[in-house]
Amino acid sequence: MLETQEGRTVLLIQSRPERSTPPEELVLRVQGFVLQADLPPIRRNQYAPFSLLYVITFEQTGIVLRLPANLSRLIDLRQSVTIGGLDAAPFADAVSGVLAIYEHFKLHLRGHNLRPWKPGQEGTYLALTFGNRYLTPAKFAEGEPVADLSLDVDPFNILRPLLTNQVHLQENVVEYWEQESVGTSGQSFRRIKPDLIVPGTMVELQVAFAAVKLGRKDFVFLPKLRAICDYNQSALKRLSLKTVSPLKKVKRKVGYGGEGEQVVEESQRRLKKMSLQDQEHTAEYSDVHMST
Repeated sequence: MLETQEGRTVLLIQSRPERSTPPEELVLRVQGFVLQADLPPIRRNQYAPFSLLYVITFEQTGIVLRLPANLSRLIDLRQSVTIGGLDAAPFADAVSGVLAIYEHFKLHLRGHNLRPWKPGQEGTYLALTFGNRYLTPAKFAEGEPVADLSLDVDPFNILRPLLTNQVHLQENVVEYWEQESVGTSGQSFRRIKPDLIVPGTMVELQVAFAAVKLGRKDFVFLPKLRAICDYNQSALKRLSLKTVSPLKKVKRKVGYGGEGEQVVEESQRRLKKMSLQDQEHTAEYSDVHMST
């Protein structure tokens, strides 16, 4: 565990052989079907007061994002995606893995109150929701890499004019990818726009975990969204819909790009297991229980 922002945030990090080794956030992957997606871009700002709120509409999904009149609360704006495994046993294993991570945070935060967390449910099926805030308070941004808010989130310059003491950091970035077939020998990946990811899509998520302090002693458990990979139609034809991988460790930084933002893989075998390990990272992925 790593405490940041003056102890207000606790991150799950990779195990380090030595204390001098720079900490690195532990990124895991999980696959399933999109049940709900609250993703950018912001397409139209109605700027019409709604009680004490402003209203922004995400046209592609019909989602209405309400902005508080107190613009300091812009910090609460977030994107998220909910996935399910349709009763597949490996997805249930992934849910158990997230619960184990939650218990790990609870143990670390003895003396504090980590608020209860449990997986979601869609009908009779288990579901997991992962999200990421668009913004970070500027007072916590010193020395942190700043990202371009205009690329995916705010291409029409709707949100940026409202910002005062908030910034969009690399920490707030979610990457969006699509898996493509390359003949019969492998796979490649390309970046896509987030509005292509809709309910019903089979995806792989790269996720991380944190606990954030609220008030004096309370912490809230946050499953964080780092990247989404959309399995397109050509890839779906080669997938067994009865297999969904549980949480696995990512042996790379967030994303799927290699040189030229494409990674060709020996995927005939791995794709059947819904695994996206590339040739440069041949070490086996560890189960989430081993990571905790």
